[in-house]
Amino acid sequence: MFIRNPEYFITIVKERSISRAAEKLYLSQPYLSQYLAKLEGTLGVTLLDRSHTPLKLTGAGELFYAYLDRQDYLDRQLVSDLRDLRDKKRPELHIGVSPWRGSVLLPEILPPFTRHYPDVQVILHEAPVPNLGELAAASVIDFCFMQVPEDLEELSYEMVMEERVFLVGRRDHPLLRGLDSRYDDPRPFPDLRLLERERLIMLPPDWRLAKLLQNTFSVHSVEPQNILITTNNTTAINLAAERMGFAFLQESGLSRTPYLDRLACFTLGQPPLTCSMAVVYKKKGFLSPAARTFIRLTREYYRRFDRGDR
Repeated sequence: MFIRNPEYFITIVKERSISRAAEKLYLSQPYLSQYLAKLEGTLGVTLLDRSHTPLKLTGAGELFYAYLDRQDYLDRQLVSDLRDLRDKKRPELHIGVSPWRGSVLLPEILPPFTRHYPDVQVILHEAPVPNLGELAAASVIDFCFMQVPEDLEELSYEMVMEERVFLVGRRDHPLLRGLDSRYDDPRPFPDLRLLERERLIMLPPDWRLAKLLQNTFSVHSVEPQNILITTNNTTAINLAAERMGFAFLQESGLSRTPYLDRLACFTLGQPPLTCSMAVVYKKKGFLSPAARTFIRLTREYYRRFDRGDR
């Protein structure tokens, strides 16, 4: 929808007064009042509660203001992108990802993506999962892959999949002898209480996966006695492969490990414990066609893990 002089309405909202807005815009108050009445008539809704001093947005007004705010962002983004094309500047795509997720995902996605967009320069921002949302909110990155954030005040997300969480340990560990459960055919771990005195390699307690596991332990009345904290899932799986304890990882992250022949993989609980994976970006942010293609390719990759039984 084409809106003439959207800055008039935006100024009224910011000033919370038609008279102050008119003064700031160098317009007469009657003219600005007529503009507002005509705008409301065109839209068929009341945008401002005139009985309230200072002026207050109605529900329709809040929605319209959010639309204008987003439209302003898109207009500025368009001007920037067209300028880059005019100046033959190579477009950039900034992607946030944890080091572990990046090592698993990017070798699968970057080759087909570069075939679609050979001129787009992909810039990776590898950071711990809790920091990725902050990078998206600050517009440092176009989007990131992470669990659904708890604070959605400045962020939006689209679900990619629910990944099963695997318990991973060395096959010849005394606790696992006789239990045949592989990555491509995982079985439920028989009794989580068996892990109570084993070394458990876990992520920091304030991370989403760790919180899910702590809840699972509580439900099954398990109180782990020996926890080794790491911020890197690669470290966790390497230690598990060397018989140094048991790790917990999302299933897609195991597909590229060189240790699958050494490891047993189990699901946790029934139905199996899962951890969400989403694409997260700044609220009202703009995702370019290149960004959308990258996300589509990622969805297609993760579809191979969707068994339809969760």
